[in-house]
Amino acid sequence: MKSLSPAQKRFLTSLMQECSELQKSVGGCPSKLSPANVCHAIHLISTYKTKNAVQITKALTNIINQLLSPNTVHQHLKKTGMKAVVKRKHHLLSAKHCKARLDFAHAHKDWTVED
Repeated sequence: MKSLSPAQKRFLTSLMQECSELQKSVGGCPSKLSPANVCHAIHLISTYKTKNAVQITKALTNIINQLLSPNTVHQHLKKTGMKAVVKRKHHLLSAKHCKARLDFAHAHKDWTVED
């Protein structure tokens, strides 16, 4: 490949400055998931119909009839601001605590805000 002459370089530089608002190619393969598919994945997670990216992948594969990787779904969910969180564990109430709470509720059911 031959090098460019100074005149060609000036022409290309001026052309690039004039057309700076044109969208540049980012390269790579086009995304397998459309924005509507990502929105559907968020809906599935937020309505508790699915618990993780693997279950979302199975649901979306049936919709778009194309193989997907759970990592692809995971990356798209991360781009939308969602992140993986481990569910916090909490202690179960014992029978003694349940009875104490119920007794408290019965004792204070007629209270008002001023009390």
